Amino acid sequence: MKNYIITGLSFVVVALLVGGEPIQRTMNEALYRGSLRGAEECVSYSSGRLLSPEAVRTSCVSKFEKQLFGSDYATGRAGPRLDKQIVAWGGELENKSADHVTTSIRVTVIIFDKDGKETEFSGGTSIWIDPMSHSDFRVKLSGLEREMLEDINFCEDEVENPTQCMRWSISEVKGLSI
Repeated sequence: MKNYIITGLSFVVVALLVGGEPIQRTMNEALYRGSLRGAEECVSYSSGRLLSPEAVRTSCVSKFEKQLFGSDYATGRAGPRLDKQIVAWGGELENKSADHVTTSIRVTVIIFDKDGKETEFSGGTSIWIDPMSHSDFRVKLSGLEREMLEDINFCEDEVENPTQCMRWSISEVKGLSI
C-alpha cells in the first residue's frame, strides 16, 4: 500500500514539474480518438500564434479522424473537372448520417479502354460535411490526362464487361463521431 502511495505522489510531482499539457494530450488521444470532442480538445491546447486556426484544425482533425464504413457518410454526384492542365474530379457529396462529421475522402476513377482493360486513378482530399448536410468537393487525380476523357461516357451499371467508359467511387471515408 505504501508503494502505491509513493508511486502516486511521484506521478503527481512529475506532472507538476512537466506541466499538465502533455498529460492532457495523452489522455485526450487515448479517450477521444475518432471523436469530435477529441479534435476540439486538441484545438484548444494546440492554439498558438505561429499557426493559423485553419492549420491547427486540419492537424487536429487528421490526428483524431477514423475510417468510416458504409455509404451514408459520403454519397452524391460527381464528374471530371478540367481546368487548364489539371484534371480533377469534383461534385457534391452528402452526409446522410446524424452522428458523424465527414472529414476526408478518397476518390477512385476507373477508365476502361476499347478492349476492356482498366486503368485506375485515385486521389484524396480533406472535406467537412456536417451530419445531414452536403458539401462541394474537388480531388486532383495525378496521371489522369485530358485526352483520356475525350469521347468517353459513364459505364452502364448492368454491363458485366465494360468498354470505353468510366466509373467512379468513394473508396475511403474518414470522419469524427459526435
